[in-house]
Amino acid sequence: MSVFKFRHFNILQADNPMKVGTDAMILGSIIDASGKTRGLDIGAGTGVLSLMIAQRNPAIEINAVEIDDLASTECQSNFDTSPWKERLSVHSGDFLDFTFDETFDLIFSNPPYYQTRNENLEHRKAAARHESSLPMKEMVTRICELLTDQGDFWVIVPSEVAEVWFDECRNAGLFINLAIDVTGKEEGPVKRIILRASADKKPEERRTLTIRNTDGEYTKAYKELTRNFHDREV
Repeated sequence: MSVFKFRHFNILQADNPMKVGTDAMILGSIIDASGKTRGLDIGAGTGVLSLMIAQRNPAIEINAVEIDDLASTECQSNFDTSPWKERLSVHSGDFLDFTFDETFDLIFSNPPYYQTRNENLEHRKAAARHESSLPMKEMVTRICELLTDQGDFWVIVPSEVAEVWFDECRNAGLFINLAIDVTGKEEGPVKRIILRASADKKPEERRTLTIRNTDGEYTKAYKELTRNFHDREV
């Protein structure tokens, strides 16, 4: 049985095509959910992002959407065994086809982002990893419809497609007000960019986050960022 242990909850991930990784760890730690009450997790996978946010915000209720049936079932199991099960629910289906009866002041996603045609031959992994399963333009348009006027949308993307995300958000009426450049190792290239967008235009802020020092050890910034989630010292 594949289990990823956090400090206050566990993630069962035997049936999920995408396991808990560094992208989810840093995104879930960075998202500012303070003051938010209604969250939407797009492509929830194991449910790790929802659980991390629920841990930090005792007032938020989160709806998660996951297209893969087995992953959705496992996500619900992870919710049910957590201390916040009353505030978390998962819906199995395609986010673009799902009908919501409310809007959200926090929307977040660790989306499929590989845009090449050389998709993984194993269908479930391909769907979890490739943009064809959740086209960017349609995704951003739908998010814009569901986000409240004061709401925030958070996403982590590869650096090489970040400008496309900038453009799609602007075209849909969302403004990027925070971009965090993430490097895997000190002095290395930017591999990921975390974006925060909203319908409310604010000054754009740019930050950086480095995960490991040149000696391979985790940086002080990464340790501080994730210290409330790891079940051991990193």
